[in-house]
Amino acid sequence: MTGQRIRVVVVDHQEFARAGIRVVLGREQEVTVVGDADNGPEALDIISSQQPQVVVVDSALPPFGGLDFCRKLLERSPASLAGVIIITEAHSDELLLRAVRAGARGYILKNSPAWSWSTALRSVASGDAFLAGSVTSRVFTRFTLLPGYDPSNLPNELSMLNDRELQVFKGIAKGLFNREIAQLLAVSESTVKACVSKIIGKLGVRNRVEVALVAFRLGLASPVRSVDSSFRAHRKPGRPRQEIG
Repeated sequence: MTGQRIRVVVVDHQEFARAGIRVVLGREQEVTVVGDADNGPEALDIISSQQPQVVVVDSALPPFGGLDFCRKLLERSPASLAGVIIITEAHSDELLLRAVRAGARGYILKNSPAWSWSTALRSVASGDAFLAGSVTSRVFTRFTLLPGYDPSNLPNELSMLNDRELQVFKGIAKGLFNREIAQLLAVSESTVKACVSKIIGKLGVRNRVEVALVAFRLGLASPVRSVDSSFRAHRKPGRPRQEIG
């Protein structure tokens, strides 16, 4: 894209959001916003006439949603189009996966800093992909915590856990006590205990043993190793120990 201005169309149902995005993108010398629209049909007409390299699309775009719009646009295969960037106010792992499957080349949060928008446009316009930094960190964390993780198939109970709770969940699945989990995560034991209570509540179980059984059901742990064997290995003689939260 050297020597060329990146032609962009912004598609968002919120007028304030469109105006804000135009202001941010307008500061970039290499970018020209050639049109904007608040709905899919209007956007398709503008894209057809203006031939942008990048289209920025709100995930909640009416009437059929930003992801369906992305699919419809890519089916038309505009000659000038390098890629679509999906924007959203709130990230979810499922939304990200659906955006990628819809053919989007970029994914960014609306409150991202200006440099992130600039990088996203340049990356997608040049044929690369872009994922917002905060989302990238979260994706790597989730894959690390849960091998084989797929947001589209993640059980509802685990999708409700935040990253810290998932870390504690994994510790429980390994049969670790709160103190041991706290040492691994470099947090206080009270923080871990609070997470355990939240995990128990979110999973709808009664205690940490049942949390470990959930992990076993999901194929993430063995009930023998994670509960019985680990308990015996860490128990001090003459001091029976039990943690219930």
